[in-house]
Amino acid sequence: MKTQTAKSGSKPAATAFQTGNYSLVPPSQIIVDEKKNPREDYGNVEELMLSIVENGIRNPLKGYLKDGKVILREGFRRMRAVKLALEKGKTVERVPVIIEDRPMSEEERTLEFLINNDGKPFTMLEQSEVIRRLMNFEWKVTDIVRKTGKARGYIENLIMLTKVPMKIQNYIKEGKISAHAVIQIMQAVKQNPDAAAKEVEAAIQAAKESGKEKATPKHVGTKKVKSQSYGKFYKWAEEIADAIAGRKDVFKQREEVLDKMLIAFENGQSASQFAQSYFVDKSKTPAQPASKKSPAKKTAKKK
Repeated sequence: MKTQTAKSGSKPAATAFQTGNYSLVPPSQIIVDEKKNPREDYGNVEELMLSIVENGIRNPLKGYLKDGKVILREGFRRMRAVKLALEKGKTVERVPVIIEDRPMSEEERTLEFLINNDGKPFTMLEQSEVIRRLMNFEWKVTDIVRKTGKARGYIENLIMLTKVPMKIQNYIKEGKISAHAVIQIMQAVKQNPDAAAKEVEAAIQAAKESGKEKATPKHVGTKKVKSQSYGKFYKWAEEIADAIAGRKDVFKQREEVLDKMLIAFENGQSASQFAQSYFVDKSKTPAQPASKKSPAKKTAKKK
């Protein structure tokens, strides 16, 4: 079993090992405040736990120091997997943590959930919770758009999700209806919560009658939603999303990519913006396009 440790003699010391702002910290010294965590869908934690036990944590957690303790800021899912490993009697002596190199405000730490999430991508509902917290700090929509670099339409849709009744939010969490289907319903009924609840329940029922576990925009009966015109690619992608909705045998990573592409399309995000925000690794040096060789000039044959 591979673990990330800093050894001293035959036994590792019970304290953290630190180089610059990179530290190897015993799990017992990391404080986890779940109230600060917007994540609700942790995915397959046991699978992640087995990977951590075998390979260690490749992507360091992030935290800050307070009263001599490390307060977790990012990596709640990885930390939950570590705790599960310890509960099962596995050995995880230390975990890598990047410590803040400068003091950050609670507003900045909240913003980080949207702009620097290196783990499992947050769902739209989880992102909407982050937006709600930022607005509680009296941030304006323009502030959030500027700071996150996300399209204004996307941010406004996340704000819309913060206003849906808790019953509908629970339907999304339970996988009974997609977040973008709820958004389209909210837009169609002009954010009337009672009307939205009726349309959501009707869409869920329509999905059940068609043999699907999860309602998508295809199952929404509202004429305004039905009549929306989308490009051929969107219709093609939506058919894929509808075919795999609620199934247990799909590749989750691929499902997440498809979901994000659909959402980006619905919110008017350009292909180049989506490519830069979702596919491009900013830490890597961009590849230079291959130079085009000019065709060799044909020489005239001498007679």
